[in-house]
Amino acid sequence: MNYYIYGFTDKGNYRHHNEDAMLVGHNIIQNGGIEATVSAPSLTAVCDGVGGEHKGEIASRLCLQYLSTIKYSTATDMSHEVLKIHNNIKKYGVDHNHVNMQTTLCCLAIDENGSGMCVNVGDSRLYRYVNGKVRQISTDQTYGRFMYEQGDINDIDELEPKMRSAIISSMGSVMQEPKIDCIPFTTYFGKEDDDTVFLCSDGFSDFVSTDEIEIAMSLDLPFKDKIEALCELALKNGSMDNISIIGIKPYRSEEELEKITAPVVEEPFVPEIATEEKDLADKSIADLEQLINDLS
Repeated sequence: MNYYIYGFTDKGNYRHHNEDAMLVGHNIIQNGGIEATVSAPSLTAVCDGVGGEHKGEIASRLCLQYLSTIKYSTATDMSHEVLKIHNNIKKYGVDHNHVNMQTTLCCLAIDENGSGMCVNVGDSRLYRYVNGKVRQISTDQTYGRFMYEQGDINDIDELEPKMRSAIISSMGSVMQEPKIDCIPFTTYFGKEDDDTVFLCSDGFSDFVSTDEIEIAMSLDLPFKDKIEALCELALKNGSMDNISIIGIKPYRSEEELEKITAPVVEEPFVPEIATEEKDLADKSIADLEQLINDLS
């Protein structure tokens, strides 16, 4: 199985620099879009430098640099490898006077057999889209989620927003070791024709719902355009953070890859049969919002 990957990251409308970083193929980027085609085994990841801590943008990039050196296979102990990365980030911070620089890590690991696994620390997310539906595979490592799972609150919304979203596990923290979640996929990645994975930072996930992702994925657009339109939607919906999203789509043949990446062929415009999908072809975020409102 082969995989087409497209990722897009942006500092957003309010931040002066981007503390997010993405690992796509063999490349680490912190600005703009990037695409790649890879074969198994592979690691794809997003990191989000923890806001308010020292040098989050260095921590996120450094985390992915270490991650990219792992020769992943079924024999790899990812919990052990991620813990080593955590300790290396701590050491780098001490050596360079950036003590306690931190980042999240959310990774899709695909082994040589094509089996997928989510590796997560923090509150960046991995979603899986199958049969037209999106579900979250990772679990947010936040204070609100922790209190809810402990039974101390009945609803996360009972907490103030800052307390609700405060992360309780990260890479590079000098206060505690990270909680490393390794969650194997229950079905083979690519079994269904529409099987897709999304990795994203909370600047995206806090402002774009799973319903909106499902609607965007149903549109007759190249995969790349869907990802960029979703990023624009996050900004339009009020995101004040850095925004990153990576989409990973399995393919078996060059013909399938062509379907994923080929531009949409414009049909002659006939007003009486115009659809919302044609209206979105120019990636107008206003049209995407209207579509979502009409279908909600």
